[in-house]
Amino acid sequence: MRAAIGRQWINGVIIMIVSVLAIVVLSIRQYRRIQDTGAWVSHTNQVLYQTGVVSNTALQYELNVKNFLLTGDSNFLVAAGDSAAGLPAKIQVLKALTADNPGQQGRIDSLALYIDRNRGQERAIGLRGTGDVRRSREFPGDVRGAAALVGVEIAGIEAEELRLLELRRHANEVKTSELQWELWSLIGAVVLLAVLIFQRIRQDLIRQQTASEEKYKTLFNKSPLPKWIYDETTLQFLEVNDTAVRTYGYSREDFRGMTILDIRPAEDRQRVIEDVGSVRRSPGAYRESQWRHLKKNGEIIDVDITAHPIEFEGRKARMVVVSDITARRLYELQLQQLNTDLANRAAELSVSNAELERFAYIASHDLQEPLRMVTSFLQLLQKKYGGLIDAKADQYIHYAVDGAERMKALIMDLLEYSRVGKGKEGFGWVDSAEVMAEVGEVFRERIVAARAQVEIGPLPWVWGDKVQLTQLLQNLVSNALKYMGDQAPLIRIGAREEGAHWQFFVEDNGIGIDPLFFEKIFIIFQRLHNKNDYSGTGIGLAICKKIVERHGGKIWVESDRQQGSTFFFTINKKA
Repeated sequence: MRAAIGRQWINGVIIMIVSVLAIVVLSIRQYRRIQDTGAWVSHTNQVLYQTGVVSNTALQYELNVKNFLLTGDSNFLVAAGDSAAGLPAKIQVLKALTADNPGQQGRIDSLALYIDRNRGQERAIGLRGTGDVRRSREFPGDVRGAAALVGVEIAGIEAEELRLLELRRHANEVKTSELQWELWSLIGAVVLLAVLIFQRIRQDLIRQQTASEEKYKTLFNKSPLPKWIYDETTLQFLEVNDTAVRTYGYSREDFRGMTILDIRPAEDRQRVIEDVGSVRRSPGAYRESQWRHLKKNGEIIDVDITAHPIEFEGRKARMVVVSDITARRLYELQLQQLNTDLANRAAELSVSNAELERFAYIASHDLQEPLRMVTSFLQLLQKKYGGLIDAKADQYIHYAVDGAERMKALIMDLLEYSRVGKGKEGFGWVDSAEVMAEVGEVFRERIVAARAQVEIGPLPWVWGDKVQLTQLLQNLVSNALKYMGDQAPLIRIGAREEGAHWQFFVEDNGIGIDPLFFEKIFIIFQRLHNKNDYSGTGIGLAICKKIVERHGGKIWVESDRQQGSTFFFTINKKA
């Protein structure tokens, strides 16, 4: 509908523009016609003027000739000669002005007779000069005849031009009148057209408004959300939709007899009054807020409402859209309580972990002294009495010494594990290539003894704890040397950039790991092999995992039995 009205506006504007242009073009055309007619009027006046000039010049000539003949005064003769000299040129100008009129041309040619009559006048002037006054006075009759002829022709010329002048003035008036009528007709047509266009648009707007109102009512009543309209002054409900009736349990008649205060719990009504005051201070404001509403059955629900100003039946009102958020609110409260519980548990676990770490450190530190004593005396016993008692006793002593050594290694690893903290103390920029060089020096003898080949690719600078990163690489390289297969060990160490972190890898060609144990190997004290086959306490990879997590990364392994293993871990570029 809006598009159709828009097109009508455009078409109406186009028609108006075309009409105005037509008026302009017609005005210009008529103006030019009036100009042309005016030019002919001006031309006719010019012909009349020039006719008068010729007539006056001829008259002056005749009078001067007569006066000379009567008086013999030579001054009149000079004046007559001047008039006669200028008269042919003036007649030619008049002839040129009337070149478009053959009748006038004939009349002007008749003036040539006046030139012939001048010869007779010249004879009179000659006789007067010889003193024959009597004979010279006979010629004025001829002069009067010539003057009469000129007068007749001049009168004819003037009469014709006056006739033409009247015709041309009348034509000019007719054209001016026609122009006025045409202009007024076009203006009237444009006004009528404008009225028709605006009337059509007004009808379309009325139809659109009616359709919009019907559509609005349909959308309002069929909305899946409760909606209502209330009076901003009295707070009385003016209209509610079907969903509001179903949701709140009140009938439409009930609603129309209530105000928005009636659906609020008593303890919330003061807040509603304050909010209404705020709305009245900013009547055009769009509002979003959360409230509690009271149903007819006494149930209180949490709602999220939006309200905006409208005009309803001549009143200032607001339309409200309601969304029931009771379930969401309950979920939020439960989630909030759960977060609180989790925070409390996290705090408790943090305290417990701290206590466990202190206990592990104290226990491992304090256990070393009696363990050293037990180990020392067992070693002395083995050294002094080995072979002096039976083989069974030697075996028992061996088991005791071996157990004490393994207990000592376990305590040392446990102490090391407890020292891996959670903070970022000691962090800085670390050259991992330098760290790897130091690890290589630590294992130089083992690498040579095992005839292992170690390939180290480019390694980056990272943000971390140098001591712990050294321990991390040292544990992984140690495992690669420990769990070697039948062939000479081949160990590859490298790193590649991936987004916000560096991904390191330590690859070997050892005995590999069954995929079933990929997660288990990073758990403390978890071992996959018999202690007689491979030494260790099962803490090394757990320490690696704890170090990597302290640096904000993760560690994992990819492997297959007898196919070697590749340990990956990530370190953030900047923690």
